[in-house]
Amino acid sequence: MTSETAKAKSRLSVLASSFDDLEDLLEPLFSQSLPENLMGLESIQQAKLQTLLPYLVYDLIFIYLKTRGIDPKSHPVISELDRVKQYFGKVANAETAPEPATKLDKNAAGRFIKHAIAQVSKQLPQDEPTPLISASPVPAASIPVKVTSKMLARADYQRQLREEAAQSSDEEGLQVINDTSDPDNENTMDVDNSAAESSKRILGISAFDDPPQAPNKRKRPTVDPFAGIHIDLHV
Repeated sequence: MTSETAKAKSRLSVLASSFDDLEDLLEPLFSQSLPENLMGLESIQQAKLQTLLPYLVYDLIFIYLKTRGIDPKSHPVISELDRVKQYFGKVANAETAPEPATKLDKNAAGRFIKHAIAQVSKQLPQDEPTPLISASPVPAASIPVKVTSKMLARADYQRQLREEAAQSSDEEGLQVINDTSDPDNENTMDVDNSAAESSKRILGISAFDDPPQAPNKRKRPTVDPFAGIHIDLHV
């Protein structure tokens, strides 16, 4: 009995010292409310704290049942402890979870492709095939053209040449039309007039003066065509 009493007293002293250490550890936790304690923690730390608190409460109940001489295995606290232990495993997996590897979902990709083809076939006419490549040309980027003084001068020069060519073509057309009215008479008259004017200009005679009379030239008498013919009207 003496040895057993000594063992019990030693265990009680260890338990009392453990309670003192537990109170020192729980004092910062009890000094604030639970939301205030969770506010300054990260997500994984918040999950750990919210898992440890119910496990600690259920463990204290388990100890209390032991001290009262009640078998804890027959108490519902065991099922609660097992439920909380599952959350320990989930938190550990979340903390050490490997990075998800990139994986191609062939089924999802096939569904996306079929859906896209169905939409395109509804938009296009039924009698026309689906174009694989767009035939519309890609509009080229517009490049600004720099106009210099030389370019302006060249444009003015070309415009003047075009106007002169058009004017000369109009004049030639008018001359051709006038010449085609009566070519024989007008050519003859032009030649005669030009020859007469040139001869008069050489002789110093005006075109409007009468032609000079030849000096000492006798006038030929007028010839009667019926002279010498006698017609007897009494026959």
